[in-house]
Amino acid sequence: MTHMQIGAGLHVVIGGHFPKCNTLVIIDDDVVVIDPGCGVEDLRAFLMAQHLELSDIDTVILSHIHPDHITHAVRLNRLSRCRIAANEITAPLFNDKEKMKDFLGLHRANPVRPLWEKLVNSKMFGALEEGRVDEELQNGDKLTTGSYTLQMLYTPGHLPDHMCIEIREPNLVFGADMDLDLEFGPFYGHPNSSIPEFKDSISRLQHNNYSGLISGHLQKPLIEDYKTAFDAYQRHIGMREDLVLAEIMEGAGTVAEITLKAIIYPSLTDPVFLQFETWMIEHHVASLLQRGLIEEKKKRYVAV
Repeated sequence: MTHMQIGAGLHVVIGGHFPKCNTLVIIDDDVVVIDPGCGVEDLRAFLMAQHLELSDIDTVILSHIHPDHITHAVRLNRLSRCRIAANEITAPLFNDKEKMKDFLGLHRANPVRPLWEKLVNSKMFGALEEGRVDEELQNGDKLTTGSYTLQMLYTPGHLPDHMCIEIREPNLVFGADMDLDLEFGPFYGHPNSSIPEFKDSISRLQHNNYSGLISGHLQKPLIEDYKTAFDAYQRHIGMREDLVLAEIMEGAGTVAEITLKAIIYPSLTDPVFLQFETWMIEHHVASLLQRGLIEEKKKRYVAV
């Protein structure tokens, strides 16, 4: 399956797991593409089946700055002269890719940065191209496509700039990386990610009574019982934290020692994923310290 119809003029071109993502396409008075990280030839083929071309795209909306969600934005802008819209945090990062790298913790002094750049250029080619956002959005802002009204909803935690997009009339929400994917996610693998904010964003989405959530990464993207799915998603965060605590109780006293257990990803042979794992373990250690379940003695963590 390369695409799925959600409603009249409302489609998902399936990208699936990282390093691609699912791309929401709205064909209405305007042609709107949200998170252009699917295969570009899949997007082209889908549009051609609708008697459209890539050059017919009017607007691209970005949910956040991750490379797998912005991959083809600059290319589509060159082809169609479409406007690019992103929130007020994402926009300056998209406009300056050096700021983007710093925002993601991949500053010049980080030895993993060249390997991350190689990964992005090989798997998400185009994400690091220079381009500019035409319209900055804020939390609660609305865009209309004709029949549909899109409303921006900030959901930080995954990253500080992460937002979901509510599709008001069919009462759906595009979850982006609030994706309910238990293989790669939940992901909070940057220094400025936040587990507490991630949990707050989950609670906010569960509180809203949508007819369904559209995942940014699942092969079957529409989840109607998303509230129950988010319970499992949140338990997955807690399970990881329990495993981190168990390692500390068994004598692992540093983040480096904990990451040797590859709790989150089979990361020991991939420096980029090892970096992601390290940052996620750091967030769990901070959470355990805050909860009073561990303490630091002589630069080593011990269970209380």
